[in-house]
Amino acid sequence: MPGLLQTAEYGRAVTVASRAWHSAEEVDQFVQVGLARQERLAGERKVELWAILAEGVLRQQVGGPTVMRDQLEHLADMAEQPNITVQVLPFSRGAHSGMFGPYLLMSFPRIAAQSLVLTETPTGNIWMEQESEVARYRKLFDDARTSALPPTESLGLNQAHSPVPDLTEAAWRSSSYSGGQGECVEVADGITGLVPVR
Repeated sequence: MPGLLQTAEYGRAVTVASRAWHSAEEVDQFVQVGLARQERLAGERKVELWAILAEGVLRQQVGGPTVMRDQLEHLADMAEQPNITVQVLPFSRGAHSGMFGPYLLMSFPRIAAQSLVLTETPTGNIWMEQESEVARYRKLFDDARTSALPPTESLGLNQAHSPVPDLTEAAWRSSSYSGGQGECVEVADGITGLVPVR
């Protein structure tokens, strides 16, 4: 999940799992920096973001069911903003040009401004600014964008893969389908879009 589209708790779970930080304070500071960057997506001079996500990003449960559900809801909300486009590359597309790993391609409105590519690694960031390198990444991005689902279909796929909610504290009740010989079917109420049964 791109950092600009992460919730605080999702970002925290990713940061802790990276094992790049040695204390809770360092983790908090890194998460806060990421949240501060997200402010560029709002306001008068907001930047435009076009994100292409592999379907696995929607399925990989990061931080537990509640954190993941909140993250997918946040992603859907962000995708409705006029300056944000989100496309999903479904598993059914097979091999694609984005399989080499994530990268960030940055372009700027000024004609003289140079486009850049950023790739993040566990040991640091790699910046590419040679025109030939940037052009190659731009082609990879265009290929991935063509292979991905259109934004409206991508949003539907995102919602279809919302994780199963955490039912450990659900209020269960006997169903009208319970049998008269000791068999009991229970359902949990209040779960949007689902009727959990046990």
